Order: sequence, then C-alpha cells, then structure tokens
Amino acid sequence: MRCALVVALLLAGCVSTEPPVEPISLAPIPFTLDAGGIQPAGTDLRIDFGRAQAGVIETVDRLQEAALIEVVAQGDCGAGPVTAARWEDGLVLNFQDGDFRGWVATDAGGAVVTNSGLSIGTRRSDIPAAVFTETSLGTEFQTAGVFGLLDDSGDQVAFLWSGLTCFFR
Repeated sequence: MRCALVVALLLAGCVSTEPPVEPISLAPIPFTLDAGGIQPAGTDLRIDFGRAQAGVIETVDRLQEAALIEVVAQGDCGAGPVTAARWEDGLVLNFQDGDFRGWVATDAGGAVVTNSGLSIGTRRSDIPAAVFTETSLGTEFQTAGVFGLLDDSGDQVAFLWSGLTCFFR
C-alpha cells in the first residue's frame, strides 16, 4: 500500500498544470513572384506578364491577404506612362497599355516571396547566384531574372522587382 502511495505521488508530480502550448501556424503563401510574373500556390496556372490589367488586379486581390490600397497612373516613367496597383503588404503590380508588365515588392514583413525564396529582409549572403552592381540607386543585384536593391547597410534586401518598373537611375 505504501508503495502504491509513493508511486501515485511521483506520478502526480509529473503532470503539468500548464495548458498545452499551441504550435504557431503560419499562413500559407498565396503565391510567389518570378521573372515572368506570378505563380499562385497550389495550381499550374500562372499570371504572366502580358495579361490584361483588370483580370490581373481582380485575381491578385482575391489571392492576397492584404487589401488593395490604390491604383494610380504614373505619367513620368522612362518607359512611358505606367499604371501601378499597390497592396498593403508592399506588392506593386505595374501595367502599361492595359497589360501586366512588372511587379515590385517593398514589404517589411516578408509576406511577398519569390520562387527562389527571396523576400524583403533576406540577407545578402542568402541570395542565390546573384550578380551585384553599384548604381545610382545603391547596390543592385540580379538572380534568375529577379532584380533587387540592398538596404543602406548593404546586408539585406530592401526591394525586389521584375519586368517594367518606374525607377529613375
């Protein structure tokens, strides 16, 4: 009997009174960006450069977990007038003559990701097979048709883009 009481007391000491910790659940990424446009998750269908503006904005807005902030005309771009659609998470889609021509990612939280895993904040040492160049914008790089700009420290990605942009050098 004494032995049973000791065993019961020992087992009681092993029981946690703390509630179980729930694992952190990260939201799935709805799409990735690449040199040719946008790849929605879970499908072979793509949103490639050259697609019609209205359909692209509508589809990306549905895919996004961030809200569409604005669609603005930028008349003073080197390649001519550009219409830019901008979402809360820093994604900007650029259109010219009604067609999807490029994207820019400027988010601070890593929500926008390329097919090679690049996002804002990626360390320079983690950028695969990149070619770095000093320009009037700063330290730019190119890898697999995706371009980027490092932050002022030269250590982290500050911007990513592919296709048509409205940057002035």
